[in-house]
Amino acid sequence: MKEKLTKNLNLKIIAVLFSVGIWIISININDPYQSKTYSVTVQLQNMAAMTGAGKYVEIMNNTDEISVSVRANRSVLDSFSAANILATADLTEIDENNQVPIKLNTTRISGSKIESIRSDSTYVSLKVEDIRRIQKNIEVTVKNEPAEGYILGKASMEQNALKISGPESEVNKVAKATVTFDLEGATDDLSMLLPIELYDEAGERIIDSRLTVSIEEVQCTATILATKEVPLKFKVSGEAEKGYSWTGEVKGEPAVISIAAKSNILKNINYIDIPDAIDVSNAKADVKSLIDLKSYLPEGVSFVNPSFSGRVLVTAYVEPEINRRVNLESRRIQLINVPEGMEGKALLEDEVFELNFVGRQSLMAQLNEEEVLGYLDIQEYMSSHNLNELKPGTYVISLGFDLPDGIVLEENLEIEVEISSIE
Repeated sequence: MKEKLTKNLNLKIIAVLFSVGIWIISININDPYQSKTYSVTVQLQNMAAMTGAGKYVEIMNNTDEISVSVRANRSVLDSFSAANILATADLTEIDENNQVPIKLNTTRISGSKIESIRSDSTYVSLKVEDIRRIQKNIEVTVKNEPAEGYILGKASMEQNALKISGPESEVNKVAKATVTFDLEGATDDLSMLLPIELYDEAGERIIDSRLTVSIEEVQCTATILATKEVPLKFKVSGEAEKGYSWTGEVKGEPAVISIAAKSNILKNINYIDIPDAIDVSNAKADVKSLIDLKSYLPEGVSFVNPSFSGRVLVTAYVEPEINRRVNLESRRIQLINVPEGMEGKALLEDEVFELNFVGRQSLMAQLNEEEVLGYLDIQEYMSSHNLNELKPGTYVISLGFDLPDGIVLEENLEIEVEISSIE
C-alpha cells in the first residue's frame, strides 16, 4: 500500500499544483460584475455665490444624504469604499423649485471597470431665505436679592449691543438679548463675564446654530449699595402776621425716607437737612411747600425706591393768637435762686393778680389756671443787671412763668423783693 502512495509522487504533486493554477486563472478570467450600495453626503458647491447675494441656504429633509449603488467587477468592489464616490450639487444650477441636481463621479482611476454608478435621489432640496441682520440692545436681568439691607444700585456692561444675522424667519423671532446677574447674598460690587442669551416674545430661550452673533459674552458690573432710613429736618424762616404764630411744628409727607449709598458714605448720614424748607412770613394760616429732595441728597446717595419722585409736601402750622385772663394768687409765686448766705422775701399780701396772657389758640385751650405758677428768679435778675453779688436791700424783680413756648404775659409784672443776710 505504501508503495502505491509513493509511486510517481513527483508527478502527483505537479498535477495538484497545475490544478490550483488552472482554478486561479479561471477565477481571474471570469471576474463577475456585482453591485454594492454606499451612503454618501452630497457636497454643495459655490455656496459663496448664494451668501454673496444675501441668501441663506438650508438643506431640507436631509436630501444631501443619499444612497449610491455601484456596479463593477468584483475585484474593483473589493477595494472600493464610499470615499471613492464624489457627489456634488452646484448651487449655481438651482432651479425655480429650489432644487439642485446631484452629479456623481468616482475618484478611482480604474473607472473603466465600473459599469454604473447611480443615486436613489437626483436633487438636493433647499430652503432659500434672505439673510437678515439686526442690532439688539443687551438688557440686564437680575435674579435673587442682595443681602438684607442692600440693594442693586446700577448694572453696567462694557458693551450694550450686539449684532445678529441669519435666515430672516429665525432672526425675526428674536425679541431681546439679555445677560442675567445672580445677586444672591451680595454685599459688595460684582464684576463678571456673563453669557448673552436670546429670547422670543413668549420668553422662551432661542438656541439656534443658524444664528450668528457678534459677541457671545460681555463683561458686566453690578454696584451694590447699603440702605438706611433717615428723617427729614426742615428749617422754617420768617414771622407770621401779627396776631398769628407759627406753632413750632413742621411736618413732611413723607417724614422719613429710605436712602442708598456705599457703606462708607451712609454711615455718616443720620438725617437729611432742608435749610430753606418753608417761609411763614406774614402767614395767617398753615403754609405748605413742595420740596424736591434730590438737590439736598449728599453726593453718591440715591433713593431706595426708584419710583419715588423725591417730592415732599412740607407744612408749617400757623395758628391765631388769643388773649386769656388768668387769676394768680400770691401763694403761687415762688422765690428762686437766692444767693448762698442770703435770704429773700416777696413783699406780697394775700392778693390776687389779674394777668393777661397771649398765646396760640391750641395752647391757650390747654392752659389750666390752677397750674400757672409764677417765680421771682434772683440769679436771673443779677445776670440782667450785671451784678456779681447782691447786697441786702429791696429790689424790684420781674415775675416769670413756667409756661409752654408760645404763651407770654402781655404786660410785665414787677414785685418788690426784700433780700437780707442770714445771721
